[in-house]
Amino acid sequence: MNVPTLQWHERLYHRDALRAGRYAALADAEGFDAICFALEALGLRLFGRKKNLGQYEQALAELANASVVLSRLSETHPGRFSTFSALFAVVKKARNDAMHTGVFARHATAAAIELCIGLEEALMKEQQLPRQAVKDFMVKSPVVLEVWQPVAYARQLMLTHSFSFLPVFKDGWKLLSENGLARYMLASKDWAGALARTIDEAAQELDLLEATVVGPTDEVQKLLADDLRKETRLWLVEEKQGRLCGVLSPFELM
Repeated sequence: MNVPTLQWHERLYHRDALRAGRYAALADAEGFDAICFALEALGLRLFGRKKNLGQYEQALAELANASVVLSRLSETHPGRFSTFSALFAVVKKARNDAMHTGVFARHATAAAIELCIGLEEALMKEQQLPRQAVKDFMVKSPVVLEVWQPVAYARQLMLTHSFSFLPVFKDGWKLLSENGLARYMLASKDWAGALARTIDEAAQELDLLEATVVGPTDEVQKLLADDLRKETRLWLVEEKQGRLCGVLSPFELM
């Protein structure tokens, strides 16, 4: 079948949907519905008619040919990378199984995440000039801490999503780091009290870091060059003062 050429904004939309599904699956080892929804939306766009996930396989497979991981490396390094067909078969089986739990669910989730990574790569194979702006790579709708929220909430977010940094607006944009939170908790003699304090109350002990704030149209290569020696690898993308439209880390640039 002839798969339609996706416009750049469509590629970004479906890339973001797959990425969001992948993050949701990472937060819940036995659930991958968000990934399935993203795959079905992409399949519908490529196939052109509403069908079930299995009937989108050929269209998705043609897109997957643009992925080095799902095509070339799955052949040259079969012990490290799986083919599109193998990953899709696992995801389809789990999608059709009303009781996908336990070990199989975790296996299916791992396959779905690997499939997403490959399809995200394929979607970013732009046929025209490469895009280099922050807005082309950033994670939209970022999780932001409020100064009135308790430290316990920040800890929960970090442990649930494996965040290394959380943005918080306190006299300008700051970052709460996992190192800062760990040091704060270990130094406290009152665990319950330390968790109950607000971010504002504990700000000094949490050792909030000054954040690097960038704009959506800034060039990624310039950011990487400017931040070559900085340890903090998270850029906050500000839409207007005090309002974030996204965050960017090296993970999104891979």
